[in-house]
Amino acid sequence: MSKDRRRVKGSAMARLLYDFVPNRVDATVYMNHKIDVTEFVKFMKKIKKDNPNVTMFHGLVTMLGKTIYSRPKMNYFVQDRKLYEHTDVSITFVAKEKFEDESIELQTTVKVKPEDTLYDISDFIYNQVKKIRASKVSGIDNVVETLGNMPNIIRIPIMGLFKWLDKKNLLPNSLREGNLYYSSTIVSNLGTFKTGAIYHHLVNFGTCSSLITFGEIVEENNKYYMEIGATIDERIADGFYFVKALKLMEYMFKHPEVMLEPASKKVSIPESEK
Repeated sequence: MSKDRRRVKGSAMARLLYDFVPNRVDATVYMNHKIDVTEFVKFMKKIKKDNPNVTMFHGLVTMLGKTIYSRPKMNYFVQDRKLYEHTDVSITFVAKEKFEDESIELQTTVKVKPEDTLYDISDFIYNQVKKIRASKVSGIDNVVETLGNMPNIIRIPIMGLFKWLDKKNLLPNSLREGNLYYSSTIVSNLGTFKTGAIYHHLVNFGTCSSLITFGEIVEENNKYYMEIGATIDERIADGFYFVKALKLMEYMFKHPEVMLEPASKKVSIPESEK
């Protein structure tokens, strides 16, 4: 058994759902929500004055990490018709070396530790991206480059073997570590490209049950708004749980000071604001 997971007992209804819908891509639900991020923007601008390396994206990753710690089922996944929980909170994103069509795309995984705050997460992302861009490629990117350049007659059987090993939780750690499909969630900051949030597909490979996209932050009537798009495997929790996770994130954007508290410190919405 891999150390990156622990088995969770699902309900009888959930186990039947794994039989009816055994593949992740067939069990996806989509959510889109426009959030008031005015207080978040003000807070991040204030933070950036004394900490120039801190970016809006670092704040978004911190918010997402705290959401997963506060709503732990968002860290669940289904594999081979069994329910598991990740033993850590990991958020993966792909960064382009340059904003050009043919530039290299580099994978970066942030493991959000229980004690991490905005500053810890910001320092890690800043240094990790700087390091990867300097070396041009990360470990998992080397694997991708090698496999992707193989001819079909060789690559397809190898990928078939990898998928079988993945399903049975036998894939070597060297192929899981840093792999975006083995994270708690994948995030895409589309605001960088001046566009709104989109829905992005999941894959049956790996253990990632959600993909979150953040759209461009736009100003309207002296307030700032941002779209969030989420694609989630519905087998890990019910729709009510997902909506509450989204509402919790919305609450935190109104109270961004929670980012200075440890990631694992649970956030709850007061009755007065529900």
